[in-house]
Amino acid sequence: MFRQIKSAIIWSYIWRFRSLLAKILIAIASIVVLEFVYKDIVEYLHLTNNVKYLGIVLIIKWILILAILGYIGFFVWRLKTRKTNKKKANTIGDTKKMSKKEIRELAQKIIHSKQNKLT
Repeated sequence: MFRQIKSAIIWSYIWRFRSLLAKILIAIASIVVLEFVYKDIVEYLHLTNNVKYLGIVLIIKWILILAILGYIGFFVWRLKTRKTNKKKANTIGDTKKMSKKEIRELAQKIIHSKQNKLT
């Protein structure tokens, strides 16, 4: 029973964040491919005795890795800001779910808070 509940929770989170997980998996795969390409380039440069270019290749490798990690970090940050914006929108007032009396009281609170800020 516990195993089924745990599995359902895990799969619901996977389904909810499927686009972010796909982007993370693609980023990890691209970093792995980048590492293989880097090793091949380093081996080629050693074979052709062009060791002077190893520093440039290393810098390019790390720039690409940091760009990929920044890309994923941007999507995680954007996901967090969306969640906080949703929470703020729900607390300010979902007027379709509120009665007229609740809307009137909320409007009065907002008016009073604006007047208090002005004085």
